[in-house]
Amino acid sequence: MPFTTRVARPSDAEALSIIAGQTFALASPPDAAAQALQEYIDTRLQPEHFVLHLLNPRKRLRVLEHLGEVVGYSLVDNAPEVLGIAEADGLPELSRCYVLPEQHGQGGAQLLLDDTLAQVRGGIRLTVNEQNARAIRFYQRNGFSKVGEAFFECGPERHRDWVMVARR
Repeated sequence: MPFTTRVARPSDAEALSIIAGQTFALASPPDAAAQALQEYIDTRLQPEHFVLHLLNPRKRLRVLEHLGEVVGYSLVDNAPEVLGIAEADGLPELSRCYVLPEQHGQGGAQLLLDDTLAQVRGGIRLTVNEQNARAIRFYQRNGFSKVGEAFFECGPERHRDWVMVARR
């Protein structure tokens, strides 16, 4: 099988930062300001940020590899912030699940999501931009349903997200 998953290592931080930089805009609204997106990438998605995630005991970072190269990652926060949505609060959050665009449609994202969800007991929540129809369909196919809305701050912009939950 060309795709495999595993727990991320500190040596993956550079590759994860590159993937984050290439995929973050795809998960954002199409009209998001390029400067706001770049500011977020520069201040939140650098290699040192991924090392901090790895060192945080409440977070779980996994990678997707294709033929030995890291091509995607997922991040679960087991103690995320309260959203004020009863159906979502208290659940772990799939805060990131990104795969390089050239790997879309090849089965890697499904493997990564399946592997990530297998590490979580019970329900899980996520947020996804309301305009990201492809991701919304993907999550709906995997048992997630909308339970509310939240806002994602990206520089001076506020992006409306769907809050979705899967109960297992």
